[in-house]
Amino acid sequence: MSDIQHMRLSGHAGTFPLTPEAHSLLVSYVTSSREQLADTLDADETVRDLEGALGDRLHALLGASEKAIDDRQMTEIIRDLGHVEPFSAQPARSGGGTWTRIDEGKWFGGVCVGLAVRGHLRLDWVRTIGVFLMLLTGGLIGIVYLGLWAFLPRVGAVNEYEQRTRTAHPAF
Repeated sequence: MSDIQHMRLSGHAGTFPLTPEAHSLLVSYVTSSREQLADTLDADETVRDLEGALGDRLHALLGASEKAIDDRQMTEIIRDLGHVEPFSAQPARSGGGTWTRIDEGKWFGGVCVGLAVRGHLRLDWVRTIGVFLMLLTGGLIGIVYLGLWAFLPRVGAVNEYEQRTRTAHPAF
């Protein structure tokens, strides 16, 4: 058993015994995950979390056993954790969708729902700010609201808006 390799993972004090094939799979998985996350702000933290999750799985699988993890077991663990993708592969948090009004959950016209969904904001906050601005501007923001209601295209539901946004921006 001299070909057993021991690997230390973030968040775990001990090392994990691995066969050379399992070691190669693990190193490849962590390396490709790090490359996928290279352009994200929290890449190092995410990789540490990933290593911690891998270590938790390995620890549970080993238990009190001193037997090395083989490639079949490592493949199963990696398959369970899945492929790592950067958050930017999801729709952008800064908005980027089209300006629209949405009927689902609307109170009056759906403009606030559209603003909340586009900006990834809580609907109750958008409505609260709208009412506050209405009072602060003496009703002027109400005219802006009516203009948005009149000119923004209407969408029936949030999931329909998100589907249109993904179709219009396939890079997301």
